[in-house]
Amino acid sequence: PGVDLLSEFSEGTLVGYRWNDAKNVPAAFPFGFGLSYTTFSFSNVKATCDGQVATVSVTVENTGSREGAAVPQIYVGFKSLLPVVRQLRGFEKVTLSAGDSTVVTFDLGPEDWSYYDEEVGAWKSALDQGEEIEVSVGSSSADLQGTASLGCHALSEK
Repeated sequence: PGVDLLSEFSEGTLVGYRWNDAKNVPAAFPFGFGLSYTTFSFSNVKATCDGQVATVSVTVENTGSREGAAVPQIYVGFKSLLPVVRQLRGFEKVTLSAGDSTVVTFDLGPEDWSYYDEEVGAWKSALDQGEEIEVSVGSSSADLQGTASLGCHALSEK
């Protein structure tokens, strides 16, 4: 609700799944939730660094008895995001036959581990601050089946 065309958003950055994660309150339908006639597993989450790019890979397997589509999502979290626990940085839809698996890769760059510092009025890199970057992959914000840490502290150096 607003007055004179001005609205106050008291929740700050804790909107949607971010609020559920920060407050540890399960959602009836978490962000990314979808129904399928089959089941999937996510495993072998790996993170590697090369220059200004980090690559995260995950194996997606159709563990059900029929063909279906999975949408693995990647979330990134680091201390400076608090109170936000993690934020969505990408997703990819893959269709797999029963029993099949594939490796899905996500490329991350400096914008994915940066945050806006209101006190300074500028963007900062969590890696430059020496923070650990945690990447999580799953089928929704509440079903994260794999996690890896980015250990590439020289990524944001030019």
